[in-house]
Amino acid sequence: MGSTNIRRLVAAALAGAMAVSCASCMLIGGPNKKEIVEAADTFASALLKQDAGKVVKLTNEKKDSDAAEALEVLFDESMYSDEQNEFNKAVADTISYEVDEESVEVDKEDASVDVVFTMVDYEKALKDDYSDIDEVLDLIGDCDDTKEVTITFEFEKDDDEWLLTNLKDKGFGKLFDYCSYELDIMGELFDLFSYSETVAGDWYVDSWFYFDGDISDYAGLVYFDVYYNGSVILSGQTAEVYDTYFYCTYEDPDYNDLPAGDYYFSVECNGTVTTSDTVTVEETVAPTSSSSGSSGVDYNYDVDALGELADYVVAVDWWGDDSNYAYENTPAIEYDVYFTSDITYDQVMGITFNVYDEDGNLLVEGESIASNRTNIDDSVSEDGYYFIYVGYLPEAGNVEPGVYYIEVCNPDGSTLLYDYCYVY
Repeated sequence: MGSTNIRRLVAAALAGAMAVSCASCMLIGGPNKKEIVEAADTFASALLKQDAGKVVKLTNEKKDSDAAEALEVLFDESMYSDEQNEFNKAVADTISYEVDEESVEVDKEDASVDVVFTMVDYEKALKDDYSDIDEVLDLIGDCDDTKEVTITFEFEKDDDEWLLTNLKDKGFGKLFDYCSYELDIMGELFDLFSYSETVAGDWYVDSWFYFDGDISDYAGLVYFDVYYNGSVILSGQTAEVYDTYFYCTYEDPDYNDLPAGDYYFSVECNGTVTTSDTVTVEETVAPTSSSSGSSGVDYNYDVDALGELADYVVAVDWWGDDSNYAYENTPAIEYDVYFTSDITYDQVMGITFNVYDEDGNLLVEGESIASNRTNIDDSVSEDGYYFIYVGYLPEAGNVEPGVYYIEVCNPDGSTLLYDYCYVY
């Protein structure tokens, strides 16, 4: 065979090989390859910008589909704490991508391509100890370790546009795993603070702090100092923390009256300090009145000197709390007068009581014990004492905050019992 014929056969063979090669090019993309690469680039860019609306428009999903709504929630900053948003942004800023053009495949109206995303390996970055979001951001910024997430984008042609069809692919969720990564830091407790309330009784001062979220994780982390007239009288105490509130308390161990003066609490958690409102404990002075038996009576009465009839008296609020205080919005204040033995109706017929406000004004005068809500004969308390009720019930509304005094008088007008109650 001549050299000319050999050259012709080689040329024909090469032409055939090129034809096969071109056919193969059509299979993996051909003239549509550039469109697929551009579609993938556009979609990846929108994804990293976290523009949920634009991302959905580049897919075949409807606006109200489960996948579209899930994407809206994923990119909604209001769904995360401030610290989590800072962390999310720090990680997102490290993400880059590359469209693998060699992976493009086209079959008529369908196509696919691999996109490789590279990002900081935040789990390795945060293997060291950290206590606040600033340290987290520093660790992310200093980390050289990266990881890759490869996602196959699948498209279908809609008129002249290629739309993504696999938004539900698990790869997209894997790319945004960092949004659900739990940071091991405690947020600022007082970012959730709502309001506080400080109250005082004769032997205690309490301050309650309320929050717009669950703070139970802060148990053991909240400490307080107590100030009296500007000086610390108790320090380093642990507050009682519950679901949405904590409280601090200072009280006399023997339930004696606290010294009169100004009290407040200084509270600290994770280095943040806040204080309660100042509450004033006033010295309780028995009111004076022209009413028989009421003038100059000492509220710190001697139980043993009260006479044969009464054993002791306890001030309680409407709900039966055994103490000398009642919270605001209470319908009434009551005193239970307990007796050491059975008593009869005739024995209490002549006993009356008076109720005064803190200014000494009479609110109830000379009312008969027997005419009030009285339990006698076979009524017995939990402690085995017989008792009667005396108290104050306003004609309308609740009892106003303040100090109230109750005086129980013998038939001759002399004072049998005397006590007081705080209402806050």
